[in-house]
Amino acid sequence: MLRDTRPLRRLAVAGTAWGCLLLGALAGQRILAAQARARIGPGKSKGPFSQFASRAEWQMPARVMDEIGVRPGMTVADVGAGDGWFTFLLADRVGPSGRVIAEDIDAGALEAVRERCAKEKVSNVSVVVGEAEDAKLPAGTVDVVLMVNVLTAIHEPTGLLLSLAKGLKPDGQLVIIDWDPGKLGQLAEGQANPLLELTRRQVRDAGFEVVRILDFLPTQRMWVCRRQRLG
Repeated sequence: MLRDTRPLRRLAVAGTAWGCLLLGALAGQRILAAQARARIGPGKSKGPFSQFASRAEWQMPARVMDEIGVRPGMTVADVGAGDGWFTFLLADRVGPSGRVIAEDIDAGALEAVRERCAKEKVSNVSVVVGEAEDAKLPAGTVDVVLMVNVLTAIHEPTGLLLSLAKGLKPDGQLVIIDWDPGKLGQLAEGQANPLLELTRRQVRDAGFEVVRILDFLPTQRMWVCRRQRLG
């Protein structure tokens, strides 16, 4: 079973339309939405995850990093990192010349990241305890911000997204990976589209534009965003 110890980033998933959808989509499994990643037991649950033996199979991290161009020397922020499932994969990819910022509002969960860094002598990971509306990333330093299963559980994400824009370099990318309700089998495509459009509107309101939507993940959708260019 995947372990996710993070508390809620301000609002319980069940308090939103998306949250209600996710609760049904995961067939009654408990969803913890601390920075809003779901607790899932692939291979042990019924529904869309029953065909997978591990998270790596449905999350496809190597391809995700390929598609968004994560490479050695980059600075990548894992926003909503929790205990660092994606953090250490990113750290391997960016290498000793790069840097990964593991951000979460749950200081306790980030202790697992610190402990693993010490145990495995990982020197290219920094830990940042953020706030609900401020990820506290160093200004203008980040090449890629990655948010995995975070956005859909935040009732009003504009403040957080604005803080991420400040952390990005001018040509940096915001990459959002989140549940696709159509793939989870809870809504028909036509019904799911308004919920997917909500994500586009949220990032636009925070000054981003969606430059690519990637649809290869079996249960999620990816939005690759950049800051809107004036003029």
